Amino acid sequence: MAPDAKNGDHFVVIPVANVDKVSMNAIRYSKLFRGAIVAVHVLLNPSCRQEMESQWKLQNIDIPLLILESSSGSIIEPLTTYVDGIRSGHKDSVVTILLPVLITLKWWHRYLHGQTARLIESYFQREAGVLTVRVPFFLNSK
Repeated sequence: MAPDAKNGDHFVVIPVANVDKVSMNAIRYSKLFRGAIVAVHVLLNPSCRQEMESQWKLQNIDIPLLILESSSGSIIEPLTTYVDGIRSGHKDSVVTILLPVLITLKWWHRYLHGQTARLIESYFQREAGVLTVRVPFFLNSK
């Protein structure tokens, strides 16, 4: 399922792990872009689908949530297939992947958070027509 671009050939994809402040920050930022916006959740555990869908509805989020299943336990594979599908259907399109990232004050926390964003960035940096943008959420220790 590829979204229809409202203004031509720009698509915004937001990978979300949970419905939390970090993801909501990226969703708010996504509304500054033109084009079709979709949040994508890669489902690693099929039993969690209903919980993710109900959390999404409960927050009354006005962009669609697409749940992609991962049979191999990979986050990259289903996301890549989805982005490739957009690009193949819209040859001149640009896909912007907004990566919600938690920024902590303590340096050693960086090893615990943001690894998925790094993985996605490193994969898509070689893809023409695909941009990755980190959307930071700053965690205060107060």
